[in-house]
Amino acid sequence: MKRRVYGGSPTRGRWRYAGVLFVGIGLVIFVLLKLQALVVDNSMDGVLKNRHDLAHQNSAKPNKLAFLFLARESMPLDFLWQHFFEGSQEHEYSIYIHTKPGYVYTKETTKCDAFLDRQLKNSIPVGWGEASMLEAERLLLLAALQDPLNARFLLLSDSCIPLYNFVFVYDYVMSSHKSFVDSFFDHNDTQYNSKMSSVIPKSAWRKGSQWFVLIRKHAEAVTADSSVFPVFQDHCKKVILPEVWTDDTVVNKTQDNCIPDEHYIQTLLAMQEMETEIERRTLTYSRWENTESGKGRQGWHPVTFRFADLTLDLISDIKSINNIHYVTESRIEWCSSEGQPRACFLFARKFTRGAAFRFLDLEAGYENVE
Repeated sequence: MKRRVYGGSPTRGRWRYAGVLFVGIGLVIFVLLKLQALVVDNSMDGVLKNRHDLAHQNSAKPNKLAFLFLARESMPLDFLWQHFFEGSQEHEYSIYIHTKPGYVYTKETTKCDAFLDRQLKNSIPVGWGEASMLEAERLLLLAALQDPLNARFLLLSDSCIPLYNFVFVYDYVMSSHKSFVDSFFDHNDTQYNSKMSSVIPKSAWRKGSQWFVLIRKHAEAVTADSSVFPVFQDHCKKVILPEVWTDDTVVNKTQDNCIPDEHYIQTLLAMQEMETEIERRTLTYSRWENTESGKGRQGWHPVTFRFADLTLDLISDIKSINNIHYVTESRIEWCSSEGQPRACFLFARKFTRGAAFRFLDLEAGYENVE
């Protein structure tokens, strides 16, 4: 029997088989690469989704500074605050202003865009040294607490200036988990009224500046208070100073001179055992001087800085303060935040409109200094 002989050479057959093999391997590699690309795409989608979810979660956390302003009517330093808020993002802050009832912040009444229509609709008449000042502060806190993203609550006056730019202030305040409340116990204080003792023990009586920065927990404690505040309304009252007496003034010479806004929040937090949760100092600088000799405590008033007073040296001196001496407690408060040394003050008062104009021209308050 003859062997069958197929046409073509053996070498050409081997190359044909090799080509088929290479094509098959190529197809397998192609499929594997497509599968790998699909897995990578799905993984990247997951990463991006996780980042989006994380960003959404972070944006839902309280991360805003609530600026609470006590104003008589207009904000005389609004042009300075316009400059301050230009360095911020809208999601980083909110603003609330307590002014006289009926006053509205419009393009005609303010030069600061951030102040437009930010007045409280339920404001009340306020008298210096009266419990109505506390009521105004509580109204501001209550309004600010309606926004769940507000994490810190800063009380300022209409004569305050910022010593630093917005970024510095934001980082400083948000880096601390404590409130900043000037608070000390004055053993010789005569402002405590014994009629308070049924609610407020003398051991919890505190004094300090009214200008605070509160964390949300403490802001909620202030607005929820229904026992201490009424006692202040009834028994913490200022003495009418002789220089404002009239023929109709009834003088009670046995009355203790109690200024509610110097005591209320400090005393409330002490009573609720929250003092370990505060830095016992204010972030707002005031210079107090006895301007009326012979009148003792009645002659002490915060200094008003005018155009001629405003110098770079003045601002530098305030910014360089790093400790506060509390004589009645024999205590030196070294200014810090979370254990790190810091400048004591972020704001200062009382400044006239002319002084604020000069401050802005010198740009002394906007150096990003650690």
